Amino acid sequence: MSQGKHHSLQAGMEFDGYRLEEKLHTGGMAALWSVTDLRNRHQKEGEAAIPPLIMKVPLLFSSEDPTAIVAFEVEQMIMPKLKGTHVPRYFGAGDFDAQAYIVMEQIAGTSLRSRFDASPLPVAEVVSTGIKIAHALQDLHRQHVIHLDIKPSNIMFRPDGNAVLIDFGLSRHDKLPDLLDEEFRLPMGTGPYISPEQVLGVRNEPRSDLFSLGVLLYHLATMPRRMPV
Repeated sequence: MSQGKHHSLQAGMEFDGYRLEEKLHTGGMAALWSVTDLRNRHQKEGEAAIPPLIMKVPLLFSSEDPTAIVAFEVEQMIMPKLKGTHVPRYFGAGDFDAQAYIVMEQIAGTSLRSRFDASPLPVAEVVSTGIKIAHALQDLHRQHVIHLDIKPSNIMFRPDGNAVLIDFGLSRHDKLPDLLDEEFRLPMGTGPYISPEQVLGVRNEPRSDLFSLGVLLYHLATMPRRMPV
């Protein structure tokens, strides 16, 4: 596992043919930047214009969390394998020897997280939301991937209503090495959405995502107390 270097990134910086435009979000383990592809390498003749791009960059410090590094490597492995409307379109990645990153489509829609402020939601909206997310999970599972971190902040909706799953750092692809299982023994997931089998270390059960979806919908319908989103 390569350790990589931490760079203090600034708007206007250029590397690997991308220019950083604006920092959109900083989370616990990564930052999101809007970027421009200076080489226009992703535009193919006869193809529609590429969507706006974002670059996901891991936050690496002197006291680096090895889990965060491995999770980012997992996402770099899995995202190129995914296709379809229910995942962000993948465009490229950089390794940890220089600057680790993933470049992907910027989803134009909204996050499910924003709806939790209005919960409890009408039953009809909860049902409609559940159906859309279930379709996205079905498509993901058909591509041999279990998400394993289904929660409101990891679900977005395109303007046409289709659900989009994001953040595949804890995911498992049954045709690729499971780096998280190989290197760690602690359960990976987000309480209270993590399934019982995940707590026991089981990472190869697609129904884990359905358990998380059920918990999520229950909270949307009832919101008995403040929950992590």
